Amino acid sequence: MIPEFHYRVRWRAGGAHPGRHASHQTGGGYEFAGHVPLAAFPDPRNIDAHATLNDPFGQLMVKTFRQRSAIPVFVLADLSASMGFAGKARTLTELAAAAAYSAYRSGDPFGLIVCGEAIRWDLSLPLRWHKGGLPADMADGLAKVRPVARSAAALADAVPHLGRGRALVLLVSDFHLDDAFLESLLDALRPHDVVPVAVWSPAEYDALPDWGLIHLRDPETGQTRRLFMRPALKRQFREAFQARRERLHELAARHGARDPFFLEGRFDADALTRYFYET
Repeated sequence: MIPEFHYRVRWRAGGAHPGRHASHQTGGGYEFAGHVPLAAFPDPRNIDAHATLNDPFGQLMVKTFRQRSAIPVFVLADLSASMGFAGKARTLTELAAAAAYSAYRSGDPFGLIVCGEAIRWDLSLPLRWHKGGLPADMADGLAKVRPVARSAAALADAVPHLGRGRALVLLVSDFHLDDAFLESLLDALRPHDVVPVAVWSPAEYDALPDWGLIHLRDPETGQTRRLFMRPALKRQFREAFQARRERLHELAARHGARDPFFLEGRFDADALTRYFYET
């Protein structure tokens, strides 16, 4: 069973397609928008006698209401080599499947753009209403892929493919990215409602041994390093990740994105729902 999470946005949708989000569009909703002459909105069912009697030009006045509209939902995913460490690519797949299903349940169109050094169009989905969520063959292909890209540079190339209208964008990465690149990317994404989703594994910083010899390999450069672990060094790993966590909060706030959501281990749909309704 695909897990579902619930999301909300604090801005008014501009699309004409009916949905569940507050909208600028006038239509068959329940949110009162104002009065206009009958000639401008010819629906006699909404004639307001009091407003008509008070109109200085003697026009028939009708009530108008704002409809609720759909919004575009995207997962913009980093599939560089570091995302292949300790099950992070599997977590990305779980999140993408849940996002597609949740958008389907909410009546929103969904798109998936997967990026390494170039956009992986073979693993991506165009923005549309996907019945039932992520197609099974797409989810299976994404789950089986072995990330080998040496960078996530194509995240920047993907921004024009998000469209001109404002969208909810889940930016999914482990954020082991250069700060200058990340700042440029967040600036390019400013027209959208961006949720940075940091996919981390406890094996990177918490599940290390207190003592012993370990070999570390940078998956994107291929460089290896041998370290003798001890409690003080383990503490340094933890402190480095904590500093990175604080830095991501700072960068998101500075560049107009939402506070990051940290996904450590398996995907938890309930935790993501709480994030949307508590932040």
